[in-house]
Amino acid sequence: MAWFRREDQEDRELHGLSPWAAHSRSAGGRRMPEEEDTLRTAFQRDRDRIIHSTAFRRLQGKTQVVAAFEGDHYRSRLTHSLEVSQIARSVSNALRLNSDLCEAIALAHDLGHPPFGHVGEHALHELMDGHGGFRHNAQGARTVDRLEDRYGSGLGLNLTLALRRSLLKGSVPDGFPLSSDLLPKQPPPLEAHVVDLCDKIAYLAHDLDDGLRAGFFALDAARELRLWKEAEGLVGTQLRHRVVSRITGLLTTDLVETTESALRHRHPKGEPPRIRHSDARTVGANELLEFLRERFYRNERVLTVMNEGASQIRTRFQELLQDPSALPDGHRMRIEQDGLRRVVCDYIAGMTDRYLMRRV
Repeated sequence: MAWFRREDQEDRELHGLSPWAAHSRSAGGRRMPEEEDTLRTAFQRDRDRIIHSTAFRRLQGKTQVVAAFEGDHYRSRLTHSLEVSQIARSVSNALRLNSDLCEAIALAHDLGHPPFGHVGEHALHELMDGHGGFRHNAQGARTVDRLEDRYGSGLGLNLTLALRRSLLKGSVPDGFPLSSDLLPKQPPPLEAHVVDLCDKIAYLAHDLDDGLRAGFFALDAARELRLWKEAEGLVGTQLRHRVVSRITGLLTTDLVETTESALRHRHPKGEPPRIRHSDARTVGANELLEFLRERFYRNERVLTVMNEGASQIRTRFQELLQDPSALPDGHRMRIEQDGLRRVVCDYIAGMTDRYLMRRV
């Protein structure tokens, strides 16, 4: 047979991937059994379902740092997720991990983010205090497991267990409503740790780029950073795009080299090594992160917009608690099972920045 079937791809995974890699044949199954696809592996189907979901499309209207409505050239949660996916595929291919799983995790890792970024997340967590709390990673798992019910089964996108566990990397508030098969939490595959580091690489680089574009800090200030100095010396120009691209490359290559060295010295049946940067690159990355915190994330202009968004989340939340009839039909139908407060939280968490501001 000339064409490349799903079974052929699974065989290639079995023989070509690292002993530490996740295999699509061992994805943990789906909550509702389905017939296997002729062409796509289980992780490729997960990725495609995420891309076609409403929650994924809404990421284009959710803030990364500069409010999504302030301009067309700044990163949104959607473009951030795409950049994380691209870096994660490169790293996973270099390490012979499962790039399809990495891509799917990267595309889904921010599905649970509410409007107005981490400030919106903190507002919802406060509003849900004593009722299971709120965290964007846990909300992402809830989104794909329940809220994105495209098939009418009550099982969301019906993704593989390996992908769903990967979305829970990080802390989950006590009492947050997760599917029973995700409890107690199990260690995610190595690919989830790769995405976690690629997430940081992506936001360090593109927030540096966006901060310069928006004028939050001057080029001369950025040029004092260790990573900028090294990258500028290698590319031989101060041109922002080329230097930022080289910073991404430096961090990505270091992640691969450091992790490959750790993998090489571990027995395949032993405890997997930690995915990490070298000590020198960690220092440079942390310096850049602190620079962005001081000059960008805590900038008065950014905080003013974010705090206004958080205030609007609180206002809309209380309005909906007092008048549940304002909820869409699909959300009202879940009140008896999930409770009014959680349904309101789900509804607001799914909003884009613009939609929230228009509704208040």
